[in-house]
Amino acid sequence: MRKFFLAWLVLLGLFVSQAQTEDGVAFVMSEVKAGEGVEKVLSLSAFLSSLEGTAFDTPVFFLGDSPALHVKNAPERSISEETTEKQDSSSTDYTVAIVAGAHANEIAGSLAAYWIIEHCRVSGGKLIVVPRANASAATWSTSKVAAPILHYGARLSNPAHEKGPDPGFFIPFDASESLPSLSGQEVRNLNRQYPGDPTGNYTSQIAYAITRLLVQNHVRTALDLHEASPGSSLAWSIITRPEYLDVAALAVLQIEEETEKSFHLESSRDEFAGYSHWEWGKLGIRAFLVETLNPAQPSDDPTIDQIFNDKAPLVERVFIHLCTVKALVASAYEELGDLVALNIEGLPSSKEEVQKWLLGIEEN
Repeated sequence: MRKFFLAWLVLLGLFVSQAQTEDGVAFVMSEVKAGEGVEKVLSLSAFLSSLEGTAFDTPVFFLGDSPALHVKNAPERSISEETTEKQDSSSTDYTVAIVAGAHANEIAGSLAAYWIIEHCRVSGGKLIVVPRANASAATWSTSKVAAPILHYGARLSNPAHEKGPDPGFFIPFDASESLPSLSGQEVRNLNRQYPGDPTGNYTSQIAYAITRLLVQNHVRTALDLHEASPGSSLAWSIITRPEYLDVAALAVLQIEEETEKSFHLESSRDEFAGYSHWEWGKLGIRAFLVETLNPAQPSDDPTIDQIFNDKAPLVERVFIHLCTVKALVASAYEELGDLVALNIEGLPSSKEEVQKWLLGIEEN
């Protein structure tokens, strides 16, 4: 972790230069060290071969004591076909997926995922962690300042890595005809591309591969970790489909008690077409979008101190993401019935633990 944290404090030019010399998997693996609780690491390209060797490929970490990881190298099929297979499965494992880094400028989620990978052990079920869902987005920055204080990537995929130029406009999958089209650059926004297209642009292929990962592994609960700007109504919130609001409401009570931070719920609707939680929820997955506050957004102002910011210090944001993981995993399990419980050991009990880890002074 120390290597990763210090790497984020170097000059932007050095950061970008290094990132562009590595493929997505190597880049992410240079940031995080798999802990003893990690049973297996696969590349996302195991679920869509066209991603192999590209800047969009990214590692997937499996934690848990069950040997059945349901990894297949079968030809790509439609998500609906694989969902039917999932629904016919008699698996009693409680499998959870944590996805972060869809937007690489929303750093607290990826750091929370890295904590889990480095510190946690899982028993009774399976935990799948994708810490850098869009590895390409982590290789560039839209900041106009040459030497920002803290380095993180961009909201969208790196245009240099995509198959071609952005279209004039973009319409998410299955969006209502009444909804306006989006700017063409949103075709590189991973959280508008679900459930994905195996023949689409690379960003859409990531979405397809992640959705396929969830379906093939019989994931019951999935969290997508994000951050929002201070002016956004989504900051400090959980967004989910109407059918899963009760699960989120129970989790909020636990989050507020443990963190003393006020959280609120947002009910998603048709306008959320293409979002992870909206599309995963259609597949029967209890899916949640979690938003903390990123003080540098929406402009990614590099002069803002991300680490010790008065409104939302990095340690608080990472800690709250981890508390939210614990609360949502437990709350969703209560609704699922006769499944083997998922026990996650190694989550932090205080912000101080997270701060020592971030600063590289953690006690062994």
